[in-house]
Amino acid sequence: MSAYFSRHLQVLFSTLGSMRRTPMATINTLLVIAITLLLPSLLYVTLKSAQSLSSNWQGRPQISIFLQKNSSDSTAQLIFEEIQLHPSIELAEFITPDQALAEYRLLSDNNASLQQELAFLGENPLPASIVVMPDRASAKPEKLLALKEELSTFDGIESVRLDLDWTERFNAMLQVFSRVSVLLSALLGLGLVLIVGNTIKLLIFNRRDEIEITKLVGGTDTFVRRPFLYYGALFGFLGACISLGFLLLAANLVEEPVSKLAELYKVNALVHQVSPLEIIAVLLIGTLLGWLAARWSVAMHLREIQPR
Repeated sequence: MSAYFSRHLQVLFSTLGSMRRTPMATINTLLVIAITLLLPSLLYVTLKSAQSLSSNWQGRPQISIFLQKNSSDSTAQLIFEEIQLHPSIELAEFITPDQALAEYRLLSDNNASLQQELAFLGENPLPASIVVMPDRASAKPEKLLALKEELSTFDGIESVRLDLDWTERFNAMLQVFSRVSVLLSALLGLGLVLIVGNTIKLLIFNRRDEIEITKLVGGTDTFVRRPFLYYGALFGFLGACISLGFLLLAANLVEEPVSKLAELYKVNALVHQVSPLEIIAVLLIGTLLGWLAARWSVAMHLREIQPR
């Protein structure tokens, strides 16, 4: 067992030495791999940030509750207190008919026809209303619809209005962006495999004479293949490390403007903070893709080299 690990360590350090002896070619390959991995990483961080903004946004949908026109002040106050105690409601604001009329006039200040209609009616046609904001746990569309139906059953309530258009549009855009991100990530992953595979192909043909001699003296395909697999895995691993460095640099560049934007939205952070588990996942994905690319390239081209 110790001899087995010793051989692998020997191949590993030999591969690192070969990469060090060709610094420009190695650096160019690593940078291309890093940029290829960086793009899906940025898409992932952007998607997670958008999902976080959606769940933490203080501008959650509001529910407007209109009381019956003939409700007395005491009845309206009792309904308001009952709604305030509801476990799914975070904030509630009572709007009197006079307040509603003043706001309506302010919004229709430049509309002469609406002002004439108000003057024709003579009395205030607007009922008392209650505007409520659900808590974050109840901000999902299906829970909001259930809350709306429940509030509609309260005595003294004429109607309940819930505007879900903006949430449905936002969630639809997130779904489209998620699908596009997956597609682009898959294409970039394929591109990484082709890049590493082509690099391994060049290495194989540069060592053609060495491979022929090795096979001539009895070297197995496993023995010949091993250094190239280490090349692929190391290219993927080191490229992923550089990609994470670029990702950290990008986060530092946008930190200040994003912090100001977060203050405006009153949330803790708008940019998703990459966790240690996600860092390990990026390193593993890079290493695995590099290894698979090397495996594919070796299987394609090593069979063509036979001792003469």
